[in-house]
Amino acid sequence: MRKKMAELIARDWIGLNVEVVDSPNRCEIGLKGEVYDETEKTFRIMTEKGLKVVAKKGRSFRVEYEGKKMRISGDLLAFRPEDRIMKGLIMIKRSKGVVR
Repeated sequence: MRKKMAELIARDWIGLNVEVVDSPNRCEIGLKGEVYDETEKTFRIMTEKGLKVVAKKGRSFRVEYEGKKMRISGDLLAFRPEDRIMKGLIMIKRSKGVVR
C-alpha cells in the first residue's frame, strides 16, 4: 500500500476523479469531480455545478487509483506538481530499497 501511495503522490493529478472527504470548510466536504488544473496550493475541480477551487493543505481527498479507492492527505500534495513528482519518485525508490 505504501508503494501505491508513493506512486499516487508522484503522478500527475490532472484528469483524476477526486472527492473532498475532510476539510475545515464544511461546504467542501463531499465535493467531487475531475481535477481540471493544479497549482502548488490548490486543485481546480470540475464539478457538476462548475469549476471549484479547493486548497490542498488541511484537506483529505479520496481518489480511485488502479481500481482501489485511496484516501490521501492534501498536506502530502501541497507542493508544486513538478516538485511533488520528484518527492514521490524518491519514495518509490525507497520502497524498493534503492535509496536510503
